[in-house]
Amino acid sequence: MGGTGIHNPADLTEVLANIAANNVLLAVIQATTADTNADLEVVDANVDAIRAITDAEAILEETGGELTTDGTLQTIYVNNAPAGVWAPRWFGMDFANQTVTETVRIIVSYREAPAGPWVVDDRETIVGIPVSAGIWVQLKENRYGLLITVEKTVGTNRAYDWTILYEV
Repeated sequence: MGGTGIHNPADLTEVLANIAANNVLLAVIQATTADTNADLEVVDANVDAIRAITDAEAILEETGGELTTDGTLQTIYVNNAPAGVWAPRWFGMDFANQTVTETVRIIVSYREAPAGPWVVDDRETIVGIPVSAGIWVQLKENRYGLLITVEKTVGTNRAYDWTILYEV
């Protein structure tokens, strides 16, 4: 028995049809994947563009505290050597505790050169009870430093809340 003369070929028509259908489905999946990847590249480029804008935007920061005057020239805030161009915005001080008998002077100074002397830019003298309890002084961008001092020249020592707003 050599098997000669016996032929039982399998009918592969359905298998071949399924393979052809799978090849069509595979082509559709590959085309959809390529379109999705192209869309994701556009989304990724948009995200990068948005991040570049948000990273470049300054963020407003603040610091503050309380200072009780003592009749001497007192440093209330100093940024002695900023790491780069620095953008202070406002200095605010609360004069709610001040009475008619006090006189307080705020002095804002900047450096014009590295480790140079402090150059007085602005003086605000508050005599008695101010019209508004909150006094705000606009600050200037600078490269070499900012110094804010306060001096009570007349009256009783008082506690004053203060704040600095700056961009980083």
